[in-house]
Formats: sequence, structure tokens, C-alpha cells
Amino acid sequence: MSLFQKCHAVILGGFPAWTSNRDEIVFRMLLGLYALSPALFAFVEMSPTVLALVGALMGALALLTKRARFGRGTTGLAIALALLSGFVLSSALWSVDVSRSLMAARDVFGYSIAAVMLFQGILALASAQRERLARVSLAGMLIGVVSVMGWELYFAFLTEDPRFVENVFTLHKITVYGVFFAVIFLAQPRLVWKGLAALFAVLTLLYGQSTGVNLAIVFVAVMFVMPAKYRQHVLVGFFAVYLSLALIAPFVVAPLFAYLKTTSWLVFYPGTFAARLDLWQMISPHIAEQPILGHGANTMRNAAGVVVSPTYYAQADLPSAHNIVFDLWYELGALGIIVYGVLLAAIIRMIGGLSGPSHFIASCYLMIAVVELSVDHRIWLSWVLGTLVFAAGICIVQCRSVTRSEMKDRITRHAAAFSS
Repeated sequence: MSLFQKCHAVILGGFPAWTSNRDEIVFRMLLGLYALSPALFAFVEMSPTVLALVGALMGALALLTKRARFGRGTTGLAIALALLSGFVLSSALWSVDVSRSLMAARDVFGYSIAAVMLFQGILALASAQRERLARVSLAGMLIGVVSVMGWELYFAFLTEDPRFVENVFTLHKITVYGVFFAVIFLAQPRLVWKGLAALFAVLTLLYGQSTGVNLAIVFVAVMFVMPAKYRQHVLVGFFAVYLSLALIAPFVVAPLFAYLKTTSWLVFYPGTFAARLDLWQMISPHIAEQPILGHGANTMRNAAGVVVSPTYYAQADLPSAHNIVFDLWYELGALGIIVYGVLLAAIIRMIGGLSGPSHFIASCYLMIAVVELSVDHRIWLSWVLGTLVFAAGICIVQCRSVTRSEMKDRITRHAAAFSS
């Protein structure tokens, strides 16, 4: 079968180009979304804000055309997200900026609905449709990763000042999208996909200018070379250390910063490492003012008063703590950290039920999201919420696809062994 015939089969699925089948029409809209979105992510950096909601609308249409009901897993997810939205909303009762907390609750609730609709819409698809969607999304991610690499090279060599702040902000967003896409390439059986993921990793480490993405690439590389039987242990160990540090972070960051100031380590890496520690040690005393419930969701953005006589932190305002742990400690207190830990534990337990490439994809996606939120961006940004929803949708599609491919390979091997 030629490449054109394969593309024709995947896109049309045996139906004529013009069809009156409503289920197929809605599904082709979903195909178009997954084909175009990765490129839009790379060229319109805020596009996840809208595309996640568009995906949710298509998921809802798919449910209507199929007359499908919500599964038990999706119902459980909906309940959990509703409780999470309610917790964020309740923080407005004690918030120092009620309007910002209400905006955060609105966004969390809206993207929670989007997540449920998109996920259930994908799960309701027939197996053949999910396979078509996986192939089309893989092609879309190929375009997206190549586009991100093109931007990296453009900003590195074809602009007057590669460190221009707008270039850095753009790269910080689009390289996050690229690393999510590259994980899917690593899970593909053909070496050419793995080679493309390696090329993206090298270019991003050299020219991406994002510490969070660089760290995420390192952790993904560790998971990739790790034998499959040990990956869940590594995942659990990583988050056990992470959550332990999250619990004690506000209490140890000030003495740690004071100690490191007496050494040359902070001078060696002042741009990110030293500036982050400087910011966090300035935030810590304010966490002690409201240690249990915090100051209210999404209030760190207006807490510029915490920046007093900074040593390395050079920004004029305070966009965030550049760390979800300190954001949560300041905004939602110890209760917020506990909720965050319970949420991560539930996701890790769910990932533990997966195996092979699907476990690799899901575990890497979780690590990328947490590492990025712990270094660069804050959770309340609409494009961050949209990215998480859309990335989780890609994860569901691709995990089911690689699981099915793995089962086919096992059946083929067993049949060959039996015939011999």
C-alpha cells in the first residue's frame, strides 16, 4: 500500500470523502484538531487556552452522536475534579484578593469540564477510530516538533539578540509542548522516531533556554534507559523525594540560601538557580503568616511586597513563585500541599496499573508536568491548564494505541512460535 493510500485510509476510514454519517463527521473534526493543534501550539503559543476547550466540545459531540454514557473511571475523575474546584473556590472565603481566587476557581472548573468531556469522548471511540486518531496525532506532533526545533534554531542564529526577553518567553512555552510530543516518539517501535526525539532533546538542551524543560529531558532520558520492570519504582521514588521536599521546603530554603551565599555555587548559576532560591527565601516568612489555609488561590501574582532587598532576583514584579510548591504553600497553605500530594499519589497509583510503552508515556508526562510547574510556570495560567488537558488527551490516545500494537506483536510472536 502506497503512502497516499495509507493516508487516505486513515483520514477517510473507508467512508467516501463526502459522507452523511454524523459519527464520522464529528470524528473527522477531531482528527483535524489533533492534526493541526501541535503546529498551532508552536506558532500560536497561547493556543492551548482555546484548543483544549474546542477538543472538549468535539468530545461532547462524539458522546452525543454515539449516545455513550460516562464510564465509572470518568465519573470518578469528574467527582475528584469537582472537589478540587470546590476547594479552590472555597479559598475565596479567606483570600486577600477575592476576585483573583474566583477567577482561579472558574478556570479550574472550566478546564475540569473540558478534561472530562475530551477524555470520555476519546474513550467512547471505537478501537479502529482510536487507531486512526493516534496515527493522525502522531503526524501532527511530527510537524509540531519540527516547528519547535525550527524556532529554536531561528532564535539562536537568526535574531540580533537570542536572549531577548520575548524570545525566551516564547521558547519557554513552545519547548514545553515539544517535550510532551517527543515522549510519544520515544515510545514508537521504529528507530527513526527515537532519533527525532533525540535530535529535539539535543537542540533544546543547547538552545531552548528553559531550565524546567532541560530538567524534564534529563528525567525522561533516565526513564527511557531504565528497564521497564524498574520504572514504576523509579517513579514512586522520585515523587517520594519530591513530596518530602515539598513538605519541608519553606522551612529549609532560608538557611540553605544563607549557606550557599557563603560559597561560590550561587554565583556560578545566578540566572535561575540563585534567583529562584532568593525568591523562595523571601516568600517563606509570608507563608508563616497563613500556614494552614494560605492567602487564597492565585494571590501570589499580586504579592510583589514579598520582594524586599533581593540579591539575585532581578524582576520588577512577581509573576509567580516559579515553583508550584511555594505557590501552593503561600496561596493554599499546608492543606493545599496535602491535596496536591493526594492528587499526585492517585495519579501514580493509576499509572502503576499500566505496563510497557503506555507506562513510559504516562509516567513521563506526569514528570514533565511536575518538573515544569516546579521551575517555570504557575498552575493558574489558562494556557498551562489547556496544555495539561490536551497533553492528557494525547496520552490517552497514544497509550491505548501502543497497548494495542504491543498486544498484536505478542500475538504474532506466539503464533510464529506455535507454527514453528
